[in-house]
Amino acid sequence: MDWTNVAVAAITVAGTLGGGIVTQVFAIRSKRIDAKTQRDNRAEELRELTRKEATDEKRTVYAGLNTAAHSCRAAIRQHLDEKCGGRVPDLAKFEAAREALRDSYSRAQMVVSDRALDFASEVNRCLDIGHRAALEVDENDAVAVAALYHFVDDSLGFGVRLLRRAIREDLGIEPGVDAELDDRLVSLRGMRHDYVGSGTSEVAAQQLDLLG
Repeated sequence: MDWTNVAVAAITVAGTLGGGIVTQVFAIRSKRIDAKTQRDNRAEELRELTRKEATDEKRTVYAGLNTAAHSCRAAIRQHLDEKCGGRVPDLAKFEAAREALRDSYSRAQMVVSDRALDFASEVNRCLDIGHRAALEVDENDAVAVAALYHFVDDSLGFGVRLLRRAIREDLGIEPGVDAELDDRLVSLRGMRHDYVGSGTSEVAAQQLDLLG
């Protein structure tokens, strides 16, 4: 009976100790799993925050570019109206609009996709030609003035609207890639070359050599 009691007691003690060790091992393993899960969650949260910040920055840059393009076209039109209407153009305001577009375009170059940059680059070229032509056009040359008005109203208006659609596509606001935009980009480039090649603006002809 004494040895039986001793054996039972030993088995009980061993079971108790073994159970405690197993419990401790599982507890340590659980803590490690929890720690890894927390690290993974923090890493995912950091990645999500980085993606959100990048998206927010892109939206801000695109909004600035869109606004600057609209303002630059409007400034070109106003400058032309004032010049041909016998008024003294507000040159400071005119140049400020173009400078704002340059700054916005420079920022956009750092964050936009290659596809969106194609549109932004072409619209920037067109606005630059319109800006320089408005500065240099002879208000007494009816043919040159009419050609420039047509370029500003039709071509630049078309270009600014096209840029907005390209921006919306790149931000995912428009579903999928719109192949029609590529055709319109080709059309805009053709409008630029047609205006430059018309010979109505010496400055525009110089821009053709520079911009291609």
